[in-house]
Amino acid sequence: MGKVIKLTKIFLKNSFSNMDAKMGVSAKSKAKYLLYGLLFLYLGGLIVFLCYNLLDGLIQIQQEKVFIGMILFAILGVTTIQTIFSSINILYFTKDNEYLLPLPLKPYQIILARTNVMIIAEYAIIALVGLIPFIVYGIQTGANIVFYIKALLAVILMPILPILIISTIVIIIMSFAKFTKNKNKFQLIASLILLGVIIAVSISTSSSNGEMTNEEMAQMVVQANGMVELVKGYFPTLDYLMESLTTSSVFTAIVQIVKTIVLTIIGFGIYMLIAQKIYFKGLVGNLFGGGATKKIKEVNQKQYKNSRLYKSYVGKEFKNLIRNPVFLMQCLLPAILIPIIMVVVTYAGIKGEGTGMEQIQQLLAQIEINTFLVASIILGVIQFFAMFIYISITAISRDGENAVFIKYIPVPLYKQYIYKIIPNIIMNIITIIITLAIAQYILNLPIFTLILIFIIATIMAILQSIIMIIIDLKRPKLNWDSEYAVAKQNFNLIFPMLLGMINIAIIIIANVILKNINIYVGLAILGIVYLVSTIITNKYLYTNQEKLAQKII
Repeated sequence: MGKVIKLTKIFLKNSFSNMDAKMGVSAKSKAKYLLYGLLFLYLGGLIVFLCYNLLDGLIQIQQEKVFIGMILFAILGVTTIQTIFSSINILYFTKDNEYLLPLPLKPYQIILARTNVMIIAEYAIIALVGLIPFIVYGIQTGANIVFYIKALLAVILMPILPILIISTIVIIIMSFAKFTKNKNKFQLIASLILLGVIIAVSISTSSSNGEMTNEEMAQMVVQANGMVELVKGYFPTLDYLMESLTTSSVFTAIVQIVKTIVLTIIGFGIYMLIAQKIYFKGLVGNLFGGGATKKIKEVNQKQYKNSRLYKSYVGKEFKNLIRNPVFLMQCLLPAILIPIIMVVVTYAGIKGEGTGMEQIQQLLAQIEINTFLVASIILGVIQFFAMFIYISITAISRDGENAVFIKYIPVPLYKQYIYKIIPNIIMNIITIIITLAIAQYILNLPIFTLILIFIIATIMAILQSIIMIIIDLKRPKLNWDSEYAVAKQNFNLIFPMLLGMINIAIIIIANVILKNINIYVGLAILGIVYLVSTIITNKYLYTNQEKLAQKII
């Protein structure tokens, strides 16, 4: 166990050292801790504001306890998404693996240390999406000290089992790495298989819930906190922890927490048994498996001669993203997969509860849908998905040491910046279309409303893309030793989330100020605000195009 603790400390130290280097501060600098503290306070303040308003509305309809289920479900969702897109890289594609193999370490010691790093990294995010909302809930409902203890245990226990399950699937898939001749393609295929398995498990789990009649559902909704039951059934520990947090019996809470701990220990035991047997197979297969075969292709001079500059440049950006599995999985695919995963899981949950879309549409038909509030919610959902699109924020850093060539090719820097953010805009538009298609299927909004939302969301996507490349130009990471360091272990990736939360906060404030305003007037005001912001930001990029490139050396 001593070696495991030492390995965990080393892995964590390396991760934070890389993060400090990307932030431009020394490991002992007080500025680092001040920056971390300010960032945490800012994010925490936004979350407190959002949670307070949401919980206040739930209290008014006597459904405050459903907030607990929403937070636990959010922890489960965030953990699952983060682990899907990071587990393969942390377990198999870190540079220090080749130095660990010759050491007198057993497989379980390495895998346990790697898993500890994943769990600890998740806690940093869960503290924001889990612990802070529970504190807000306790304050607003006047909960006693027992609730806070239960909430802390729930935040600690909830992420562990999802991480173990996903990591187990990763280890099993990667055990076949030794049979592949192309490691890059296998990494991509393994990641896609992992996503497919998680989606399939999510569907089968959520669809396995008991059938519920419309009358039973209606009775449950109108009862105080009856909606809590509708959130259950998606994950074993979710059910146990939700029961422990919503019950007034201390004995029942203890039983449910013990059940969670026992189930987690069993899962940990199975995970370690599998890891001990097959982890090294995948690790050795990945490190020493066949490399990509090089094929000599004839250059079609006519094709390049007739190709327009912007097509060639944007095409090059897409090719670099698609050909590199790490960039593809971390920067490109989340724009499509995260909305699809959430849609599939949500729809499966709806079908599993026996309600069906017809019943939901009948319920929605009784309330006014074509309002500024509903349109704002859709825009907020789109902004949430935009947080996971990292193309523009890594546009310069992805080129590494080769980024300096943008200064020497006979193309204005401003044009190159725009060409580099076009893939980010395109992926945002794909996300927007998916979200609007779902909204139209459920809400049946007027076409003109959908068009307005699409235009505003696209303007916001352009603004986000320009701001992100400006940040990457000001804080480029050009001297990296692995693609994973650029695509995941990069402090700059916090900025898409920050901008997304700022946009969501702006949308909420607009609804507070423009309460009961006509939907089209409200959307027009919102659109003008973001259009002006986009013009100003674009002007800044154009005016300072030379100055912004100074750090590219």
